[in-house]
Amino acid sequence: MTTQTAEVTAEADQDAETPHPLAQPADADAAALLDWFARARSEAPVFWDATRFAWQVFSYADYNTVSTNPQLFSSDFSPVFPVPEELALLMGPGTFGGIDPPRHGPLRKLVSQAFTPRRMAALEPRIEEITRRLLADLDGRTEIDVVTDLAYPLPVTVIAELLGVPAEDQDLFREWVDVILNNEGMEYPNLPDDFAETMGPAIKEWAAYLYAKIAEKRERPADDLMSGLIESEVDGRRLTDEEIVNIVALLLTAGHISSATLLSNLFIVLDRHPGAQAELRADRSLIPAAVEETLRFRSPFNNIFRLLKEDTDILGVPMKAGQMVVAWSQSANRDPLQFPEPDTFDVHRSANKHMAFGHGIHHCLGAFLARMEAKVFLNLVFDAYSSFTVHHDRAEFYEADQLTARHLPVSVARG
Repeated sequence: MTTQTAEVTAEADQDAETPHPLAQPADADAAALLDWFARARSEAPVFWDATRFAWQVFSYADYNTVSTNPQLFSSDFSPVFPVPEELALLMGPGTFGGIDPPRHGPLRKLVSQAFTPRRMAALEPRIEEITRRLLADLDGRTEIDVVTDLAYPLPVTVIAELLGVPAEDQDLFREWVDVILNNEGMEYPNLPDDFAETMGPAIKEWAAYLYAKIAEKRERPADDLMSGLIESEVDGRRLTDEEIVNIVALLLTAGHISSATLLSNLFIVLDRHPGAQAELRADRSLIPAAVEETLRFRSPFNNIFRLLKEDTDILGVPMKAGQMVVAWSQSANRDPLQFPEPDTFDVHRSANKHMAFGHGIHHCLGAFLARMEAKVFLNLVFDAYSSFTVHHDRAEFYEADQLTARHLPVSVARG
């Protein structure tokens, strides 16, 4: 970090109410955010943002530091921001994404027992079968909504079947997850005044449903992930019902949202890069690399939040215990010090160590499944459609950042 940047940051820290010249832009779209990231990486890669009451972190190296030092950068906000009742389902004791060592390791180990290699490997034929059925249902149509018709139903069907949740309940999950996505901009712990009214009823309904399903699985275990979570044991320790509910809710939200966003983003990115699409159609062996480049170029998530556990200057500026930190994975994935020509979509990019699924102890548990779904999906989409055109002007997103599509109209051609 430059001396000038450190001085500006220190001044902002001394006068916390003074907005930093690079304070986060309000309601920025994807292009504006990328411009902001580039300017911040160049001028002030770490600064105190009084408008967000948090440190903003932009470089790949600093993101790596934040995500791999849980002893300094805590994922557990409960000591200073008690979890509201309405968020208990998503942020309770089984939400290992919000737990620090030493409690994190044993819990993640318990959950990992249910994610056996056999169970994951067995999913690929079923993913292919579901994708083929979804595409077959679209026969005769020249325009589709990628989100509604493909990107949402594929991962939610896969994760529901993996957990042992009946497929006929998928519409319920869509309603519940839509409520959560519509509140995605709430930026916990800064919750909106109507939070309890908008989110509370849906989350309570969802929690009641999941507790009932767990009771059924305890009575009649099956070869599914929910039963696997119930049966997992490490050193005589088993998961409680509350922990299982939190874990299942996490998988059904973060898990399938990230997968659905990745599938939609494949359409968006390849429509904007027809040369890359042509290469992939001609050489399907490039598809895994294209999935990785899509994850880097247009990640499913923007950032991570952490809470400082103690005073530190590990990022080159004096930071105080109790302050919040926002580390931008999207910015890290565009850092030219890590990725040559980062704003170029390159399916031949080597050593693509992006941060799309996080890093460190909280690396996304479902990353392997999301990658498998994307590879199968793109292969079958190329088989089904000789070309496609995304109608970007009619696309709808949950947030101004245009990260997660709600509707993505696409014209398709066959043969």
